[in-house]
Amino acid sequence: MDIFQVVALGIVASVALLLIRKERPEISLGLSLVVGVMLFLVILPRLRSVVAVFGTLASESGVEPLYFGIILKVLAISYIADLGASICRDAGEEMVASRVEMAGKILILVSALPIVQEVLNVIRALMS
Repeated sequence: MDIFQVVALGIVASVALLLIRKERPEISLGLSLVVGVMLFLVILPRLRSVVAVFGTLASESGVEPLYFGIILKVLAISYIADLGASICRDAGEEMVASRVEMAGKILILVSALPIVQEVLNVIRALMS
């Protein structure tokens, strides 16, 4: 039922933003940020359960906790970068939004390097 809360909050916020944006654009940006935080708080309990399930799967499969942590970090970076870029676009800053996305991609690459190194080590071991 969380989707109904998310959609209702999104619709109410969109209508309010539509009415406010013309007269007070600075307030509309603040309201947009507040709604974003509220939506995040609505889904946070579900996100915790997803992380717990991934943790259980990782421990049962024998995957090292380091790799599990990297995967979660990469996912978090992608979602946070997307949220930040969306907020920048809402504020009319397309250039800043594209730079936030680029920084997110670079941080994902840097974070994933240990996994790439391990894959290359496995390939080398198989070729030997």
